[in-house]
Amino acid sequence: MRGFARWAGYAFSAARILSGWMWLKSGYDKWSGGFGVESLIPVIATNRDTPAWYKTFFAQVVSPLAPVFDAVIPWGEMLIGLGLIVGLFILPALMMSVFVNANYILADMIFTYPTDILVATLLLAAMRLTSYVSLERRLFPKWLKRREAVT
Repeated sequence: MRGFARWAGYAFSAARILSGWMWLKSGYDKWSGGFGVESLIPVIATNRDTPAWYKTFFAQVVSPLAPVFDAVIPWGEMLIGLGLIVGLFILPALMMSVFVNANYILADMIFTYPTDILVATLLLAAMRLTSYVSLERRLFPKWLKRREAVT
């Protein structure tokens, strides 16, 4: 990489790390703050903007498995954050970032999630630049060569 591409690689890598930090902090805050999905169940059930199929999913799947989701959500967010910060398994971490943010939007918890999806999508579209400064690039250079051959 030369000139502008090198600068862009650093910029996209910095955006990836910042996004990872936000995921790690969000997951840690949920984990340390006693996050409970049970409190969301009645809110989603009465929300007019949440799709009916998502309400059914919440009532039939999330509600009976609330203790599992209480652990999976914070730990999942922290793992997404760690993956993005250290630059390992970047592609799965970004894909999960979009998936989790889409679920938050479906639950009508808008906040900054559309912006987070946009950032993750841009980072996915520029994977070569996103992984410029990463553990993946140093440990598994063949991954990058395969990825570049596909794009």
